[in-house]
Amino acid sequence: MSTIANPVVRGVAPDPSICRVGGDYFLATSTFDFLPGVRIHHSTDLVHWRLLGGAVTRPAQYRRDGLPGEVMLYAPTLRHHEGRFHLACTNVADGQGNFLLSTDDPAGPWSDAVWVDSHAFDPSLLFADGTCYYTRRTLAPLPDGRLGPVVQYEIDPATGAALGPMRELTPDYAGFSSNDIEGPHLYKIGDWYYLFSAEGGSWKGHMQTCARSRSPWGPFTPCPDNPVLTHRHRVGHPIQTLGHADLVDAPDGSWWAVALGTRHQAHGGFVYHHNLGRETFLAPVEWSDDGWPVIGAGGTVELYTETARPLPSNPASSVRVPETIWAYGWSTQGIPAEGLSGDAAAGTFTLPYGRPFDAEDRSAGVGALFLPQQEDGATFTAVLQDPAPAGAEAGVAVHASAHHHYALLAGTGPDGVRQAVLRRRVDDMATEQRVPLPGAGAVRLRIEADAERYTFLVAADGEEFRTVGAGVARLLSAETAEAFVGCQFALVAVGGEGTDLPAARFGAVAATWSRP
Repeated sequence: MSTIANPVVRGVAPDPSICRVGGDYFLATSTFDFLPGVRIHHSTDLVHWRLLGGAVTRPAQYRRDGLPGEVMLYAPTLRHHEGRFHLACTNVADGQGNFLLSTDDPAGPWSDAVWVDSHAFDPSLLFADGTCYYTRRTLAPLPDGRLGPVVQYEIDPATGAALGPMRELTPDYAGFSSNDIEGPHLYKIGDWYYLFSAEGGSWKGHMQTCARSRSPWGPFTPCPDNPVLTHRHRVGHPIQTLGHADLVDAPDGSWWAVALGTRHQAHGGFVYHHNLGRETFLAPVEWSDDGWPVIGAGGTVELYTETARPLPSNPASSVRVPETIWAYGWSTQGIPAEGLSGDAAAGTFTLPYGRPFDAEDRSAGVGALFLPQQEDGATFTAVLQDPAPAGAEAGVAVHASAHHHYALLAGTGPDGVRQAVLRRRVDDMATEQRVPLPGAGAVRLRIEADAERYTFLVAADGEEFRTVGAGVARLLSAETAEAFVGCQFALVAVGGEGTDLPAARFGAVAATWSRP
């Protein structure tokens, strides 16, 4: 028996796309406005994953003009063909679109972008029949609510050029089980072409559907058991929003699916909100006698699954894992500031002072370094080693969006007295709580999280930790913030723009997780 403990990639790991090279598995997940963009993970057993970093690291990979600017990366597809990795993705920022990257080494560096088109998002690739099929959703809403078909054409992956006409694959500008179809992946398995798609939106109506044809161009016959994966009918289950799945085969001939989902664990699961973002879940796949995929337990997934099927194993893997802070899960918004450095294993970081979370131009970077929250029960600690200069503040935070965050920052008040201030921002509502800090030495900062609240504590000059205040966890949830990205802990250094400030130095930075 094997045990799958879901999710297999925890904390902000949405839109998973997977491929296999020999006995090694590689997974790409969305990053939205965080850099490095499109996280690449590696595993030898599909359950234990190690982050390699991000494929997108410079403007030439996500901006058509190659200059710094807005980035919002949606739903990648990762494939391997003839010794090379290929990544299809979308920068949905104005004036950008769908692009391809490639590399021989999944740990990077990846190539500059090859731009394909500018419409919609969720591009996918299939290398088969000596052809590269490029498949994506459209976004052409009709008055009755139908949002557009899945479309496909052949491309040259080296240039992004179309090699044939665009064709519609799905009928009636809708999905097979809803009015909306997205996240398509096309596979050639045996003599069949399978079209695997997400439907129902990315919230609690989310689901996965399947259709097949003898031709890559259709017509596609929907699976009689659609949706093949969903929890839309499991009200109160701790796993919700399952969908946006991708299939992979193992060397032993078994099949598996990765999918995004969300965990709703407070009060036994009977809660609407979630704070950990969309995460990556794993399920075994069986094939019915008539050739349709059966995912998990009849299209459902559990937090813990016992399966008689052995998990894949490849102990001889030699995949390179870079020793960078990005390979430990850290990220920035905007291009990392000059002078940003760190030793993630030692918990030491140097962070230049920059813009606040709610700065209008976040593409220019904010003064923060982010780490996804992996469990509702968590502790995040750091030591601010030097006092913040006049006009600046530094500390720790929980960030959901530009207008939904809590931050505990140390600085100097208007009266010249050193202080810690807890700032809570929820939409257009903001509060502050201040406490004085004795002495002029290092300041210890801590966030204690559970499913109900984030509690902020501070200690200076040998003091014991004292509570400054707390914020309700639900107010930073994806539902409240109306965001796809979950909560992230952050090191923060803000203020003093236009001045030559020394960087903030943090030590003893650590995050611990408590799984229920």
